[in-house]
Amino acid sequence: MKKEKLDLIYKALLYNIGRLVSRSQGRSDGEPAERKDWLQNCLPQLNLENNEKIAKIIALADSIARGLPEQKQVSDGQFSQPLADIFNRFKAKKEGLRYQKFEFLTDDSEFSIASQEITSISQSDYQELLEQLIRKLCDISLEEESIPALFNIWQSLFSTVPLLPSDKELGDISLAEHSQLTAGFAAAIYDYLEDSGQEHLLDDLPTFDGIRSFLLASFDLSGIQDFIYNIASKGAAKQLKARSLYLDLMSEHIVDSLLAELGLSRVNALYVGGGHAYFILANTEQTIGQLVKFEKAFNQFFLEHFQTGLYVAFGWKSFSAAEIMVDTYSGPDYLKNYREIYQGVSRMISEKKLSRYDAASLLLLNQGGRSSERECAICHSVEKVKTVHYGEGEEYDLCTVCQELSGFAKKIDRDYFQIVSDSQSGLPIGPGAVLTSVEKVDLGKQPARLYVKNKWSDDTIGTPVFVGDYNFIKEDGTKAEIYDYADLSRDSQTKQGIKRLAVVRLDVDDLGAAFMAGFADQEDGRFSTFARSAIFSQNMSLFFKYYIHQFARGKKLTVIYAGGDDVFAIGSWQDIIAFTVELRQQFLSWTNRKLTLSAGIGLYPDKTPIHLMAQDSGDLEEAAKSNGKDSIALFKQNFTFKFDQFIEGVYQSKLVQLREYFKSQDERGKAFIYRLIKLLRAYDKLNTARLAYLLARLEDAASKEEKEKFKEFKNIFWAWYTGGEQERQEAEMALLLYIYEIRKD
Repeated sequence: MKKEKLDLIYKALLYNIGRLVSRSQGRSDGEPAERKDWLQNCLPQLNLENNEKIAKIIALADSIARGLPEQKQVSDGQFSQPLADIFNRFKAKKEGLRYQKFEFLTDDSEFSIASQEITSISQSDYQELLEQLIRKLCDISLEEESIPALFNIWQSLFSTVPLLPSDKELGDISLAEHSQLTAGFAAAIYDYLEDSGQEHLLDDLPTFDGIRSFLLASFDLSGIQDFIYNIASKGAAKQLKARSLYLDLMSEHIVDSLLAELGLSRVNALYVGGGHAYFILANTEQTIGQLVKFEKAFNQFFLEHFQTGLYVAFGWKSFSAAEIMVDTYSGPDYLKNYREIYQGVSRMISEKKLSRYDAASLLLLNQGGRSSERECAICHSVEKVKTVHYGEGEEYDLCTVCQELSGFAKKIDRDYFQIVSDSQSGLPIGPGAVLTSVEKVDLGKQPARLYVKNKWSDDTIGTPVFVGDYNFIKEDGTKAEIYDYADLSRDSQTKQGIKRLAVVRLDVDDLGAAFMAGFADQEDGRFSTFARSAIFSQNMSLFFKYYIHQFARGKKLTVIYAGGDDVFAIGSWQDIIAFTVELRQQFLSWTNRKLTLSAGIGLYPDKTPIHLMAQDSGDLEEAAKSNGKDSIALFKQNFTFKFDQFIEGVYQSKLVQLREYFKSQDERGKAFIYRLIKLLRAYDKLNTARLAYLLARLEDAASKEEKEKFKEFKNIFWAWYTGGEQERQEAEMALLLYIYEIRKD
């Protein structure tokens, strides 16, 4: 990357630092001179030289990132207002605005939900912010490889700092996101002007604003679910988490490799997660040519290593600055233009998925497998298969990738992963590149791109990657294996509890529509901006990839996969239900009940193949989606409930009442429960009479001490039985859950 372009990125990231300097002094936002003076006094090592062209580009990029042509200042006395919640402007407006709690993001940050209570960001808070920034920047040199570290500093320090406190348009935009977006647009403008030779446009902004000088580009990685779950061998369970992490790092590698090819950095990536990414790029022939070339090379790599199992499709759409400036058009026209940008990208990706391979690729596919008469025992590939011995007489036919994944699976608990080019050893992750895990002491021994797992605070210059990979630790200090969870479902002392494990698959309802049009409902869509879309997407990833560890904490389960909006976890059946309920309730509160999710939970013997559990729980998830969404299907599709119905009607109500009554009953209570279940399933007038007779007879037979308690239960259950189909369904589910809790098998 050219020195001038590198300076541009650093200056753009620091462009709004003067706002913080003023707030740290108890004043409203200051002038650019304050930024310059502070940088010279506090960070002289940065030595950012003056450059008129760069200054003009950054000022223009700042305006485009805001979506507003005029620079705005904080109103007097409002600089201490906290960051407004992004969900205030999402979907329909609700009474009362919510605000985020100000905090530095650290490895110990706890999940927090926005509140209507306003907690000010004090002058001393801003002073501490600047002191932290100075400390963190002291050892950073202005080199290209330092950009990921600087980017992480911005995210950890400024993600809860408002760009413009209390402002209607910008009060919910964080300084972190705006700074990144400013730097991304600045780099794209720089590339466009360099390519076109039209630097004079910096002095003719109305003309520049009307030129389609930008590209919104995106990719979609297909085949993720099948790659992770469609495996079948005795050793396959150990590979699940390795496969999930591998694909997460592959997405990161695609992003960084493309940006490196384009001479750009992470500031040009709007969002990365769940096998997707969005970029702000320059609309030049060179950029489009690189996109085409890069896409072809990666799909060639996929064909060689995974046949048609994985595929990446890129899409892009050109746009002008004017099309994303809120006040350029009337509300409806602005929203139409904004949507068309995203829809154009989506259309191109969809079209490519429908016709994935050209004639040469199809010929390569037809020639595949001729070198082997065997298939991989895990992924069923027929390419480069050989027999691998695991000791004790165990041997498997494995392809190259699954061989490497087997070794990689033993090292996924490490924090550092690097991608090395031109290496013969390692897990293939892209054209001419392999993935390896590494101990911290071995960092820097060879040129590599470094990724740091689940860390906000680290003294390396790696790119942070957040991965939902929680794993329960057993009493002996070892991590639970997947097939341990059936035994862990039983009480270690009483041995009560059905010996089954459970799988949950869940995802957010209508997330695609929410991403495309979530901010369209209020004020003719003027809150639909790149900044909000990026913040929304990044927050979704943090919820499912970072904070998910806190929802799982202490529970007997393993998170196998957590994407930008979906989860696959295996564990003891009791804790899987508890985890699903907690995650759903936290998600609802976090989104201010503006988004919902649906879940399927399956119950299985401990030897059930992974791919069958994945398929069955996926079918249950679809049953929940088919129930009007915001639903949960448990064990069988006929036990599908609205989430609130299950939580309030079964999990926190009927099941609790059953436990309370039956905790004092002997073994005869179990047979009684089975009779009640049978009567619930065969509800009609005759069985209603049978139930009445049964309950009356048991009441008469009860001892004097038990009679009052049984009468209370009789009245409750009678109300459930005669209360309608929903009450009976809830009662049957509660009885089954209770039976599963007390069975000894």
